[in-house]
Amino acid sequence: MKLVIVESPTKAKTLSKILPQSYSIKASMGHIRDLPKSGLGVDVEKDFTLTYEVPSKAKKVLTDLKKTAKEAEEIVLATDPDREGEAIAWHLEELLRGKKDTRVFSRVVFHELTKEAINEAFKNPGKIDLDLVDAQQARRVLDRLVGYKLSPLLWKKVMYGLSAGRVQSVAVRLVVERERERQAFNPEEYWGVLGEFQNGSKKKIRAELSEINGKKVEIKNGGQAEEIKAGALKGTYSVISLKKSERKKNPYPPFKTSTLQQAMANIYGFNAKKTMRAAQGLFEKGYITYHRTDSLSLSPHFINTARELIKKRFGETYLPATPNLYKTKSANAQEAHEAIRPTSAHAVPSKSIGLSGDEFKTYSIIWLRSLECQMNPSIYEQTSLSIGSDEGYIFKASGSTVLFEGWLAVSKMVGVKEDEEETSSILPELVEGTKMKLLEIKNEQHFTQPPARYNDASLIKKMEEMGVGRPSTYAPTLSTIQDRKYVLRDGRYFYPNDVAYVVVDLLVEHFPEIVDYNFTALMEESLDKVAEGKVQWVPVIREFYKPFEKKILAKDKELNKRDVTNLGDSEEKCPECGRVLVFKLGKFGKFLSCSGYPDCKYAKPLEPLNGVGGEDEDFGKCDKCEDGIMVLKQGRFGKFLACSNYPKCKNTKPFLDKIGMKCPQCGEGEVVKKKSKWKEFYGCSRYPDCDWKSWKNPMVVASGNGEDSEKESGDSIDSLV
Repeated sequence: MKLVIVESPTKAKTLSKILPQSYSIKASMGHIRDLPKSGLGVDVEKDFTLTYEVPSKAKKVLTDLKKTAKEAEEIVLATDPDREGEAIAWHLEELLRGKKDTRVFSRVVFHELTKEAINEAFKNPGKIDLDLVDAQQARRVLDRLVGYKLSPLLWKKVMYGLSAGRVQSVAVRLVVERERERQAFNPEEYWGVLGEFQNGSKKKIRAELSEINGKKVEIKNGGQAEEIKAGALKGTYSVISLKKSERKKNPYPPFKTSTLQQAMANIYGFNAKKTMRAAQGLFEKGYITYHRTDSLSLSPHFINTARELIKKRFGETYLPATPNLYKTKSANAQEAHEAIRPTSAHAVPSKSIGLSGDEFKTYSIIWLRSLECQMNPSIYEQTSLSIGSDEGYIFKASGSTVLFEGWLAVSKMVGVKEDEEETSSILPELVEGTKMKLLEIKNEQHFTQPPARYNDASLIKKMEEMGVGRPSTYAPTLSTIQDRKYVLRDGRYFYPNDVAYVVVDLLVEHFPEIVDYNFTALMEESLDKVAEGKVQWVPVIREFYKPFEKKILAKDKELNKRDVTNLGDSEEKCPECGRVLVFKLGKFGKFLSCSGYPDCKYAKPLEPLNGVGGEDEDFGKCDKCEDGIMVLKQGRFGKFLACSNYPKCKNTKPFLDKIGMKCPQCGEGEVVKKKSKWKEFYGCSRYPDCDWKSWKNPMVVASGNGEDSEKESGDSIDSLV
């Protein structure tokens, strides 16, 4: 019997359909061994030797693997084809190989779970690539040293529970700097003058004023716009210029990890984690190639199959004479995988392929892009029209029509809009000299806009452009900065929490190497060189760690929490001593404090949460001080009630988010919204005396529009509370 070990049960199930019954296929359930949960786990005095331990959740799996391995004549390690997969394979061999074990431990690598790829991999087994393992260990050590050494300093100097990370801190810095750009932005007023014209046809043409007597129009205010409007109304208009040209739009390259994440964010609003979860499932079920990749290349076999399908479905005019080939622009491309593509071009997205939900959406976009990239460009006819008056006022309009759909035809075939296609704006047939009737002129006020906040797509794109992170780290990084509450969301867009400003400013001033964009990119390049076997990992880590360690010790003595948590001056004066009040960051958020502290200890809270946009809701008087009232605040773990006299009085109480309905079980308590680690649910305010709970809003259930979610969910609410 031969034992094959993969990471997940889904992958094992797919492999079992391909390999002969002589193979026993088991799942390691991810990493079987890791650095300890508590403690550094890295001996900085002995060349950064790592101490690994088997987590409690993996011990049962390891026992089962050891039992099966004893009966196996050969052990085949078939984990994912990247650094993480290589490291998992190495740990498995370390744990399963006995001291005098002479059995063969082989490593097989495949980028898709198809019969052809699996058979080819098992025909040509290899050994574990220790350079890839070293690169993974180096990244793990580096991140552990930064996290375990820098985070405690942040706890002492800023706030308990904070964390710092080599890549996550750079991502937070990007969000903070973008928000500061927006705050510093001064919008400028400008105006547009729009004219509506018509000739003999019924179709109206809307055009914008472009020039007056040969000078480009720049309108700064409404008064100027009215003057221009009055002059424009006097003229007699005709077509003075009509130009037509052809323009081609090439298809986009096939997907790599970052562009798939960007596309799914733009089209479906998926965050990076959701996209990668769906892609992981598709890979393990054999629908797509490996999804963590920098490559843009496609296999000759897939290209030939795709070209045959294009010719059959759309005709030869849609097919280029030779295949479209793409090269990655990334100077730091990691492993030489293929681009992300379907394992079969013939598996057209439909109900018949056995996918649903997020996986179906993700697969549809991957299939669409993989076919589109092998097709001819779309062709547009671009029309530029100038309508001028005898007074020298010139209005311009443009239109376009699709002459040849090219690659855009695929999205119509499957009903998925992968690209925001240019909307056809057809102008009526005109010739130069045609008289035009001016129907109306409108003035429109505009203001210049600040740079947009980052969303999942734009932040990943920016990180990739700067060389920060790699395909395997984009999604975890974005998840971490949100889980740690450094970054919050407004719809799809990220904005920084108050604590993010404090931490970023501290790191930029005192630990610039941690958040320096070039340094982070160069460190990624060093890890790439380790993976390629060009450099050893220990000197790379030592070069970083020695000065970093000294700086941590020095800054621990030098930094003062009172200065670090200062968020800037307010416009208010202290009523007790007359000094300026400053914004400070405390345990429960921002508050105002006297700049003369500790000589003057005056402090007062900022506007409470429930006071924004209306009168303060009365949550009762504070039972710990004489004149305080309880106000609603937003903390790390949701809303809570706190005394208005904070920080003098630190009384807090839980906030019950009532929905206006009595508990359906006990009839005494109120139904309140609660939060578990993963999601929101509903419970009784009398808990634990009453243990009623539900995933769904009981008002919806009572109305007959839904069933209790506890029956639908595979998760028990008890396991999440």
